[in-house]
Amino acid sequence: MKAMLKPKLAIAVAMVLLTCAAAVVYHNKGIAPVSADTILLLLPDSLSDKDIQVQVWLDAAAEEGFHLQVIPDSALLDPMFAIKAAGLIVPDQIHRHANDALVGALHHYVQQGGALMLVYDACTWDLNGRYATRSSRLSDLAGVDYALYDRFGTDSILSGNVWGSTQAMQDLGIPPGAFAPIKEKRQSPPLKRVAMHGPHSADDRQVLVGYLYGELEYPSFQTTGEYQGKALLQTTNGIVAGEKDHGAGRVLFVNLPLGYLTTRTDGMLLHSFLHYFAEEMLQLPHLANVPDGIGGVVMNWHIDAASALKPLTMLRKAGIFNNGPFSADFTAGPDVDEFHDGKGLNLQNDAESRSWVRFLIEHGNEVGSHGGWIHNYFGRNLSDSNQESFQQYLELNKKTIEESTGHPVHEYSAPLGNQPAWVTRWLEKNNVVAYYFAGDSGMGPTRVYRDNGRDGDRIWAFPILHFGTEASLEEMHMGSISEAAVQNWLTNVADFTSGKHVVRLVYSHPLGASRYIETLQTWFQHTRELTGEGRFRWYTMSQAANFLNERQEVTWSIQHRGANSVLTASHHRTLEHEAWIFPDSKYGQPRVTKGFADIHDQDGYWIVAAKDCKNLNVSLAERQTSNANPQAGN
Repeated sequence: MKAMLKPKLAIAVAMVLLTCAAAVVYHNKGIAPVSADTILLLLPDSLSDKDIQVQVWLDAAAEEGFHLQVIPDSALLDPMFAIKAAGLIVPDQIHRHANDALVGALHHYVQQGGALMLVYDACTWDLNGRYATRSSRLSDLAGVDYALYDRFGTDSILSGNVWGSTQAMQDLGIPPGAFAPIKEKRQSPPLKRVAMHGPHSADDRQVLVGYLYGELEYPSFQTTGEYQGKALLQTTNGIVAGEKDHGAGRVLFVNLPLGYLTTRTDGMLLHSFLHYFAEEMLQLPHLANVPDGIGGVVMNWHIDAASALKPLTMLRKAGIFNNGPFSADFTAGPDVDEFHDGKGLNLQNDAESRSWVRFLIEHGNEVGSHGGWIHNYFGRNLSDSNQESFQQYLELNKKTIEESTGHPVHEYSAPLGNQPAWVTRWLEKNNVVAYYFAGDSGMGPTRVYRDNGRDGDRIWAFPILHFGTEASLEEMHMGSISEAAVQNWLTNVADFTSGKHVVRLVYSHPLGASRYIETLQTWFQHTRELTGEGRFRWYTMSQAANFLNERQEVTWSIQHRGANSVLTASHHRTLEHEAWIFPDSKYGQPRVTKGFADIHDQDGYWIVAAKDCKNLNVSLAERQTSNANPQAGN
């Protein structure tokens, strides 16, 4: 009888094991990364990936060209689940709660060689919403003690200026003009609470600055202890960001509320640190967000009054419009400050104004709409609650410009930078794909998030690039910024966009530009040299936005196959102008095995720019010395 029961018991046990295994597989289905370069975003099991604070991370990664995928806490805690990912991020605000088991799992992950990006208040609470008694349970991973509520109480989080070295700003992709030498008064006394090792020098402290605001203040935890890693940013209250080894792994600690800031139209730091973690630390490839991987500038002209006509003539005589293409946005009505003042362009009736529209189009520029018919009145009075009365001005301005150009309007700029969310939704419904934006300054094209979510799906904001507290050339002139300083900034902007393979927007009214004609001529000469080297392009907002919308439909992945990796990409129409960027310190000469692509090495990166094909396969070997440069596969 016992002999008969043994095989039945064995079968029963096997069935239980199979059921458990199947349950694990089912539970974790969809979690396993689809690409070997995937970064995981750790979330509480109860949180949907549709949550706004999750979407800002997923969108930021997609815009930067990296694969980011959510993973629930239960998967990290599951002993049957192996993390096969390039890195792991624990985000701010949405992952404050963590039990000791999860904290232990994060320690184990890093100890065993994992790369972790730990952000601000992540895991600082237990499951009952209480802080740890002494400091964060992840302080050893961060490299400093923080969340010190027993010691500092309500002063545990303080706001202050944030600074780092010039090299740190460059590594983080902070653009020229968004940081400046710190004022002398802030260079002493030295920090008392944190000792930091690394490239920081008292003679090279660059502080983050904002358009109109000057030196910016950000909230961060006070920190104590000696930081042994590579310090990136700091405040008088301690370490703000740094990268360090821990066990066999590595940790990037970012003591800033990155996700929270993004929903307040300040997304530059989220994008900067996400890109730094993926490219600098993990050496991951990414899908470029500019055509063919060639960076450049959108020059956005705001033409809003009859007073712009004389400066436009000066700029034309100086050859400014022989460059480009540019984005030129018009306010079409007959008035500027108030109705019947007669200061406007009056595109419906004024022949000179209409001739400028034709001239700019004939020279290859994109003409768009600059707000609602009467520039200053519209900009000063537009609000979140007056769509019913102000939408008519948007409609009239857009219709008049379309009648003047004979072309549909696809881009927009807001008078005085005033753009309520309803305006963006209206623009998207009316086939506008791009708009100048005064928020998220310093960033490249992005989808804007506010408290209630994303403003649109296929309409792109082009944040202004600023030079300290000024953005337009007329602001710089009124601020008495010298031609030499403006020229240096513009040159650095061209070099930044070229070297980082990104696009940024610079804007001006014609009057402001007329004050810096020689400066602009020198800048354009520099950009022509970069263009001749295949390193720079001028873009219009709508050109870049149309490319980004096509880019959203690209499917691609990196898979390990033996000693090599393989990039596989597809698009239902064409992959032409899509480009992937690979660090040549990690990968040898890429080789196209399916489809067609141009391949070249630039500044330490391989650029693989697809040609006209729907499918592309590229083989990537370990780094090897080679001067070959194959252009196409079979």
